[in-house]
Amino acid sequence: MADKVARRPRDLAEWHPSKYALWSERWGDAVNEPTSIVLRHPTAPFLRTVPKIDDSNMQRVGNAYLEAVAGNPDIDPPIRLPRVFKTNSPDFFKRRFSGLMRWLPLGWPPADPHDDTAGDPFVSFRVERERAGEIFDQTVILVASEWIPDPSSKLKSTGHFLGSGFGIRVVAHVRPKNKKYEIRITGMTASLPFGPYSTAEVFGLLNKDEKAFAAIFNTDKLARVKAEMSGQLGLKDQSVSIRGVRIATTSDGETALVQWQATSKPETEGGRTGATPYSFVFSGTPTEAGALVSKVELVADALTPGHAWVFPLDPASQQPPADLRKRRPTRSEETLDQYRDDEAITAYRSDPLIFPPTTFPLPSGFTEDERVVVCPGFVIADGPPPPYPYPPPPYPKPGDPKTVDLPGTSAPPVRSNGFAAISAYNNVRQFFLRLDAYGMSAASYFRITSLPLKIFYRSGVRPGPGKDGQTVNARVLPEGWPVDYVGPTALGDRPILQLHLALGDLSTRARKPWDGTNRSQAKPLGIAADARWIWHEIGHVLLMCSVGELEFRFAHSAGDALAAIVSDPQSQLAGDANWRGATFPWVFTPRRHDRCVSHGWSWGGALHYALSQVPDSTPPRRKGYWTEQILSSSLFRLYRAIGGDTKVVGTPNQPDRTARESASLYSVYLIMRGIQILPTSTTVLANEPDQLVSALIDADIGTIPWNVHWDVTFPPPPYGTSSTKSFSFQRIGGCVHKVIRWAFEVQGLYTAAGTITNAPGLPPPVDIYILDRRPLSEVTPCDDIAYGPGSYNPVSLDWDPQQSGSDAPPLWQADQDAIVVSGGKISVKVGSRGSQQAKNVKVSVWWHAWPSGSAPPKWNDPSPGSTPWKKCTPSPSPGKTINPGAPPVEFKFTFNPPSTGTRYVVLAIATCGDDAANTDPTTLLPCSQLPTALIDLVPNDNNLGLIVVGRP
Repeated sequence: MADKVARRPRDLAEWHPSKYALWSERWGDAVNEPTSIVLRHPTAPFLRTVPKIDDSNMQRVGNAYLEAVAGNPDIDPPIRLPRVFKTNSPDFFKRRFSGLMRWLPLGWPPADPHDDTAGDPFVSFRVERERAGEIFDQTVILVASEWIPDPSSKLKSTGHFLGSGFGIRVVAHVRPKNKKYEIRITGMTASLPFGPYSTAEVFGLLNKDEKAFAAIFNTDKLARVKAEMSGQLGLKDQSVSIRGVRIATTSDGETALVQWQATSKPETEGGRTGATPYSFVFSGTPTEAGALVSKVELVADALTPGHAWVFPLDPASQQPPADLRKRRPTRSEETLDQYRDDEAITAYRSDPLIFPPTTFPLPSGFTEDERVVVCPGFVIADGPPPPYPYPPPPYPKPGDPKTVDLPGTSAPPVRSNGFAAISAYNNVRQFFLRLDAYGMSAASYFRITSLPLKIFYRSGVRPGPGKDGQTVNARVLPEGWPVDYVGPTALGDRPILQLHLALGDLSTRARKPWDGTNRSQAKPLGIAADARWIWHEIGHVLLMCSVGELEFRFAHSAGDALAAIVSDPQSQLAGDANWRGATFPWVFTPRRHDRCVSHGWSWGGALHYALSQVPDSTPPRRKGYWTEQILSSSLFRLYRAIGGDTKVVGTPNQPDRTARESASLYSVYLIMRGIQILPTSTTVLANEPDQLVSALIDADIGTIPWNVHWDVTFPPPPYGTSSTKSFSFQRIGGCVHKVIRWAFEVQGLYTAAGTITNAPGLPPPVDIYILDRRPLSEVTPCDDIAYGPGSYNPVSLDWDPQQSGSDAPPLWQADQDAIVVSGGKISVKVGSRGSQQAKNVKVSVWWHAWPSGSAPPKWNDPSPGSTPWKKCTPSPSPGKTINPGAPPVEFKFTFNPPSTGTRYVVLAIATCGDDAANTDPTTLLPCSQLPTALIDLVPNDNNLGLIVVGRP
């Protein structure tokens, strides 16, 4: 790995985190037995060192961690987890009942993609980022799930994972250290059996009769169960796949019961799924399907180079909102043409729309990421040849890639099938380009599904009235699940995802004049032309690739957030507070990503309450867009807080598009990687939004260097010839994990359980701060929301390189009373926004010269030519206690100030065991070890305060 972290040797045999450095939540069933658990401790990692990353070492570390969690007296209520057996343990019946959990072996990415077990969904997995073959950070997701022995095998360690969704997930960040590997565990989640499932009675029945549940693994008996399901559902025989089971017994413990979890497999012809796939839950026995309990749609709505004119940004976002109506999708071809820009689409003018670009038929060994396919049911030219006289061959076959002649002129017209096809290709390709820029391979990301992503650029949307394609909508669906859960899933058997795109406008169409012989098809604007709609659907693709479901259990998806965050940096609507919050301003739908918590758009409020009260025992169901807007508002606030509100230095309102692009790219990366490290739904369910928060935090603290090279086009047309510049954006992981939690907190997460609270949630129990200059409340289009001191209220993260001590500081720097320099004395005041005492709070103060014409100094910068930061005395200060709600506590220091006329930076760091600063070396966060820009450190950690003294 690159950028090895240098520090003193440390591998603690014991783990003693401070009480409030641990954050835990649990959700219970009707008798308050825990069904879902979250535990995270990003600044207090559990550490071990192993010689090798393999099942034996990682499962040993995983068990040691779970034992430490169970024995920690500061976790209240205590976390009691079932015993977890190693993958090959023969000890299943040797102890009293302690659960059915077993570690899944490390199996992804596969060593050999063509191996029979390469696509097995029942694996622990590695999430890696690499460039040019070098891995620069790695996280191992250890997963345990339910397993029972195979009675037909003589080997006691042979059996089957059930796919029940009950399991445990442990997040372990990996770093090389002295030719070994340091394992840094920062949290876990669990979904535990409830009610009748996997009880001591189940274990007793298995112990008495190992064949009690054997029928669920018998191919012939399973076929009869699937035939019963197909008959009840009115489907073709054997058109159902079993995805998992939950096992139980009757109350007397004598009879085996099974909850079957299945999906339908619609027939696919020419790569197109002809009907809507569904997921089902049946309650029966090992040999009978039983009664239908739940039915949910598996659909998520919403040599001449080949150049074409495309929309680099939706037309609504390319100008301020004053005349937005004049660039609606209903406007003329001539009007909309003004908002297109020349873009290289394919290598040659008639190449197939396949990414990465290639020829067709495909070269041997070529792997597609994306394919735009012909749509014969909706486009005449894509179908079979018309009656005699036939046009010259070749004729496209269903599933073939679409080709569009791209002569480099303004063709194809905006309202044409060709423009819909190239827009679909171009906009989806942005997703794969981002994966590559982030160092995340598409082949590794598509863990539960297979490549390529198939794009139907003209299609209908089922279910509902839009099956004929005459609808403004889009959807993602799997082609079908061709195998059952009982075997390993070979790589080629994982389902391919289909993205179906309908129309962007129903009222205006283009049609060529009739030539008297051939039909002239009316051609409307395709919804593929609006990149924001594509990003919404990518949200479903991300979930299906990693979790195996098209929607979160607690919200629709993160697609609206992706659409908003990707589009905002270059959007001309961003200068208008009202229009900036409109998620889909062009192909319009009234969803927003700036919803007001006090109006019910709260994780603890009125619009999420019904969904939050659904028991974990309830199967997945379709969710509306209320919770999606709560989620997109949370994530968009994260983007704003880490740089998305930055303005050009010295201007009141001019957006700094480069800084905003950096914040956008990192926010999208966190969402993509956060979803990637969520567990598969058949192993561990993620039922709560706080589980996503933990995943986002792990994505941040597991990132070591983050260097992204990205081309940015700005300003967009019609302001003249657009310019495309290449940028390199750098960040260091661990800087923003506190902001992630806060972004969800102020959208109503972490409120008192069982109450409807249309207000921001509670801060961490201990949350110390050095007051900055941010406003104590945020003025929004709907209300003023009070955050109080020590928040991460979004402000401009600009920094004038000519700043002097007498200038008005930017709002992210320390308040004038929080850090005071007078001669050789410095005073620092530290407050607390938490509900508990902050004990043993220590402060250290450092200063560093900032010569004129140079960039601000970095923290932890050992590069040649850099000078070390100088300590003030004492370093650190004696520990003090800060009471909740009390005035800030003062800490005093002395130092030898530099000569008069020297400009310098003063950095104050407050830390304690319950709320460690991100710079605290005991956290082992990447930003505590590696050179990190102050503009990334200070605004994103309220434990830090900074002022500038003197003149350049």
